[in-house]
Amino acid sequence: MTSRRCPRCGRRYPSSYRRCPYCAGQRRDEQRRRPVSLPAQILELLRQNSSRIFVGGAAFFLCIAILGVLLTQCGKPRLEEKETPPVQTKQPAAPLAISRTAVSAAVGETVTLSASGGFDTLIWTSSDEAVASVENGRVTGRSAGTATVTASTGVESVSCTVTVEAPPPVSQPELALNHSDFTMRSGDPAVQMKVRIKGTKEAYGGDVVWASQDPAVVSVSDTGLVERVGRGTTVITASAGGQILECIVRVP
Repeated sequence: MTSRRCPRCGRRYPSSYRRCPYCAGQRRDEQRRRPVSLPAQILELLRQNSSRIFVGGAAFFLCIAILGVLLTQCGKPRLEEKETPPVQTKQPAAPLAISRTAVSAAVGETVTLSASGGFDTLIWTSSDEAVASVENGRVTGRSAGTATVTASTGVESVSCTVTVEAPPPVSQPELALNHSDFTMRSGDPAVQMKVRIKGTKEAYGGDVVWASQDPAVVSVSDTGLVERVGRGTTVITASAGGQILECIVRVP
């Protein structure tokens, strides 16, 4: 009887068999053990390659973690790339200026001047202290006239023209004498002359200068007392408050 050699298992079997009897049973066992559904095949594949899948998964997650760290580090600004704050340049000092270039004030009146600009020390001066004095920008009128007030830093200066006006004259009340015309006869007593505010009986309290135009007729004292001296007609004058008052005196 002839025999054949199985190309799969290498064993010889009688040629009356169409297939190797030794491998046929093994193939049937393998077919029985082989999964018939796709999920079962996948599970079987995972079971057979679990170690490889674990290593691959760990490597994958490790790569993800490394990539996240790299992205985080790249997103942080580098110290040397921080924006440098701009350098502040010092602004030039403003020019010196004065609040007023011309001002008027009465005698005794005070006006205030001010200066602006970049300076550490400011010196105030007046061209004529008798007309206008100045101290720290406060200008006081002393007498009628014109003066120039200057503010100086030593490098630059500004000026203001100050005109000081005389105060208006104080108005004096109109005055009158207690007598404007009288006669002194022989034996009459001396007559006391007085200066009063016109329209009232109020006596004038200022200085009065008395005089007789003809002392040979009558005399008048410093207090206004008129006495008979001779005969004739004369005039008694009283100078008071810028006014000259007269009284006619007759001596028969």
